[in-house]
Amino acid sequence: MLTISVKNFGPIAEGSVDLKPLTIFVGPSNTGKSYMATAVHAVMRAVEGRPQVPFIRNLHMRGIPVSFSYPDPTKASDEAADAVQQWVRQQDGKEWDPEEEIHVSALPDSLRKALADSTQQVLGTFHDDVVRQLGYGFSDISILVNGRASPDSLGLEIKRDHPLLKLPIGIIEGAGSEPGFDISQALIPSYKIEHWGSDYYKDLDVFPGLYHDFFFISRISAAEYALGGFPKGSYYLPAARSGTVQARRFLASSIIRQSSAPESPTINISGLPGTSAEFLSDLVSLDTGRTLPSAELSNSIGFIERHVLLGKIDLDESAGLPFPDFAYETDAGKFTLDQTSSMVSELAPLILFLKYLVRPGDLLILEEPESHLHPAAQRQLARGIVRLVNAGVQVLITTHSDIMISQINNLLALRQASPELVEQGGFEPQDFLEPEQVGAYLFQHNRDVGGSEVVRLEIDSDTGIDEDEFAAVFEAIYDESIALQRDRG
Repeated sequence: MLTISVKNFGPIAEGSVDLKPLTIFVGPSNTGKSYMATAVHAVMRAVEGRPQVPFIRNLHMRGIPVSFSYPDPTKASDEAADAVQQWVRQQDGKEWDPEEEIHVSALPDSLRKALADSTQQVLGTFHDDVVRQLGYGFSDISILVNGRASPDSLGLEIKRDHPLLKLPIGIIEGAGSEPGFDISQALIPSYKIEHWGSDYYKDLDVFPGLYHDFFFISRISAAEYALGGFPKGSYYLPAARSGTVQARRFLASSIIRQSSAPESPTINISGLPGTSAEFLSDLVSLDTGRTLPSAELSNSIGFIERHVLLGKIDLDESAGLPFPDFAYETDAGKFTLDQTSSMVSELAPLILFLKYLVRPGDLLILEEPESHLHPAAQRQLARGIVRLVNAGVQVLITTHSDIMISQINNLLALRQASPELVEQGGFEPQDFLEPEQVGAYLFQHNRDVGGSEVVRLEIDSDTGIDEDEFAAVFEAIYDESIALQRDRG
């Protein structure tokens, strides 16, 4: 389980969230829901952005690609070199099985230490990447500091149980501490990989053949093990998407004009918050050439189009424009988004991201999915989101909609429903949701802690998410109505 914790982070005094297949943030405005979502996105982007070492062939990469300095064999410690050479001699004459792997715990102490040292360097680079991503996401890291706290108390921590990882992120320069991790159960491919043709390494006497290969692959595998298990990619759809969608056409047109007239001023979107700039950039660069989504994901997309949009959203390359436009198509015809309702404009990016960017294994962060949706459409979108989760997409939503929460609770209760009721309601296996798939958190103001706090909401096996905030609002409205009726009488 992956846990993200923050302290004195914007409006949040302190809070932790465990990322589940479906993670839900609820609570009043300005309590830090978007801050926490952006922090999660920054962590995922830091992992996702690690470039893959390009010259390795036939290596079964598990988890995520990681970047670190290429280990210079000539600078390896004598102890580590002796350990590798001894291991190589022990394998002399052995037939290599492509499926065979070695536990790091079975390696000599000196080699395990060398792998741990190089992995710690990787985690140090990862730490710096998270800080850079936060700076990009918030434009200015200084705005993150809770006004009631000292700058050096601002922090973020990443924790995971297996494989063990504890990484404090000191956002202010000089803050933070050493990472804690365990690579003892990392698996190292034990077969000799194909050489990549570097004469420099071929000529080395101290690191020939298998010796060099194993030492290098071991470092990569240990580092991957430490950072494995994160989502493959992360996509953030901010609130108020319809306005950004309209800006997309202007931006794309301006970029095209600039490319044909180099003397024109540069298009600058740096003033936008990082997530908004990234979202706009993704909208401009959508491409029909991307690999089609899986059948399960396509079915989820189709459900949202049929039951929420009542039409299809897609890229339209028939308009003669130098870039694809967005089109909404129904039985009544095809329309550009400026001819549609705000609901269509809000949901169009979600559909297009699912068709051309998001894939199973990715994290999709969706702010206020209920925006501009009729209550009936909110119910169906809640089902669509659950279907995305069951198709393998990890989803994090921030919401103010009691309707969506209530519908998700109904889907949690489906597993106890009779087959007759399931059939009568038109439910399918993709609609079923298990409590362990869901994490829900209430963000609420608390003057006693100097900001907002993050409260984990219980997921009851019978009633679902135990969230009383909406009930309290409805109760206040009801009490007010009764008082008004009595006053008139």
